[in-house]
Amino acid sequence: MKVGKQTPLERYLIILETIAASNGGLVAADIADHSGLPVATTHRLLQTMRRAGLVNNEAGRSKSFRIGERLLRLVHSGQDTAWLKIAVQPILLSAAEELAETCFLTRLVGSKIVSLAWAIPGHGQTGYVVPGSVMPPHAAASAKAVLAFQPADLQNAALASPLPQLTQETKTDTAEIKREYASVRRRGYATCWNEIEIGLGAVAVPIAVPDLGTIYSLAVSGLTERIARRPIESTVGLLREHASALIPILRNHSGTPV
Repeated sequence: MKVGKQTPLERYLIILETIAASNGGLVAADIADHSGLPVATTHRLLQTMRRAGLVNNEAGRSKSFRIGERLLRLVHSGQDTAWLKIAVQPILLSAAEELAETCFLTRLVGSKIVSLAWAIPGHGQTGYVVPGSVMPPHAAASAKAVLAFQPADLQNAALASPLPQLTQETKTDTAEIKREYASVRRRGYATCWNEIEIGLGAVAVPIAVPDLGTIYSLAVSGLTERIARRPIESTVGLLREHASALIPILRNHSGTPV
């Protein structure tokens, strides 16, 4: 493919379109060949794009390039969520029935954690997490489970707004909150015990989607005394099982090849 004179932006777009059309990723020489750009120019542009997070250089696959996490997140956060809500509902309902509590899915949008979908069990006590609600970054288990795996600048943006003291258990000191994020990263799950409202608790696990990173979490919430009846390891294990079942759906929704 031969191309005429392009602006620098057009060259970046040509490379992105070439990589996106390949599905499985391409090495730099193939990208140059398919795009019609000079090899030296292609190498230079790819390195700039890699540093910006627009493409990902997979050294383990003969240094092939795929669309980067930063760009995928941008595209993903701008998509309509109606299809996603429908697709994840059976898994959320299964989790709610098995845990006998309300279960819900959240997603990182910009620097905020927003609830997307929820399900309640067909029997027993239920709670409600309204889709579209912004989860408190310093208190909600679902927010902690996602923000713990973000870079420092994104964590800072999430914690930049005033952090209200919702209960006497709520942490409002940024350094203390970040220490809790570090703890979440080590153990692989987050909790919220009486931090948003006295008597309410939640447990959440991060969902790491290949090529997209950790921008989702799956959480269970309800009365603290009920949530605490089940050993935390059991609750986390069940959430992880259902989170694993969500990964193919979330990955497909991002436009990333399965």
